Amino acid sequence: MDSSIMDNPINSLNGLNISSTNKSPFQSPFLQVDPTIFRSPDVISSEFIFPDGGTKPSRGRFEMAFSQIGGSIMTGAVIGGAIGTFKGLKEVAQMNESFAIKRSHMLNFITRNGASIANTFGSITLVYSAIGVGLSFVQDENDDINTMIAATTTGTLYGAISRSKAMDNVQGSLLTRMRLKRAGFGLTFGLLAGAALIILLNPDSKMISQLKHR
Repeated sequence: MDSSIMDNPINSLNGLNISSTNKSPFQSPFLQVDPTIFRSPDVISSEFIFPDGGTKPSRGRFEMAFSQIGGSIMTGAVIGGAIGTFKGLKEVAQMNESFAIKRSHMLNFITRNGASIANTFGSITLVYSAIGVGLSFVQDENDDINTMIAATTTGTLYGAISRSKAMDNVQGSLLTRMRLKRAGFGLTFGLLAGAALIILLNPDSKMISQLKHR
């Protein structure tokens, strides 16, 4: 093997006729090819492979959906467990039973409330993620629009479909008005939640920058 190649491996490629406008900082003397010639000009100059196609420096909505759903379920379980603990302590304080019975009542309150709120949070996040993933196939230029549409749609659907105790014995037009009212509250809450997600998770978004320049 030529000793000049081993002494100066980077300069050993200077004699090759490689038409590349952007030389890589590292060139292997064993490869003898500049890897930048295989890179498409419309693809970002990254050395990593991304699950959603390799055109973004961050995870796509589909990849983020799993962590979002799991995180929301765990958050709901913690909140529900705390509420169950508070209710259980109030209930147990009024009981004249043994410690084992009081402990069972406490565990029932914690698991029941924790599972209920975790299921609610998980269902809402699942619908939000599904809508967001679907919208990402329609347009992917401005993800803030997808976030706002997914959040407002999810809030509206949850408000219109969910039931409260006041709706148990209500039927007809009154029930319709109550559902529309709850849908309006859900739309407002979804709009505010979508704006909060953009501000917290994407402070450099196009929407925020446009509002700052006004």
